[in-house]
Amino acid sequence: MIGAVVLGPAAFDLIFHRRQPERFLIPAGYKGWVRVEFRRKGAPPLPTEDGHLLLKLNEQAMLQTSSDPLPGHGRDDFYYYSGDRRTPLSNAGVCKGGMIWQVETMVDESTSTPFERFFVGSEDSYRREVDPSGKAPACE
Repeated sequence: MIGAVVLGPAAFDLIFHRRQPERFLIPAGYKGWVRVEFRRKGAPPLPTEDGHLLLKLNEQAMLQTSSDPLPGHGRDDFYYYSGDRRTPLSNAGVCKGGMIWQVETMVDESTSTPFERFFVGSEDSYRREVDPSGKAPACE
């Protein structure tokens, strides 16, 4: 009973707040923060590919779209691309060799424009980016 009370809300959220998955195409070799701006007038809507929303980022790892951000969780894919070639990137998580960090949707307060951002790079480079002092424990 205690487990249902504690884990129930999280399970409910994962099951009922699913959204269409996104497929991010990131320029090959890019490392740093990615930014996708939504509800931009004059920008194209997001296309789909194999049931995923397709987000192809420019060389500065940015994208503007007239589409709305989708709430909830999806099984997103991340790839480096160069021409027609794609290399999958892992979003495995802490101490598992991932390359995608801190995926979050926010609102730019000055423009009220929603945007999504995340960091692309090794776990070490991500840790240095968010904690330059190096106080966060490293993987063992």
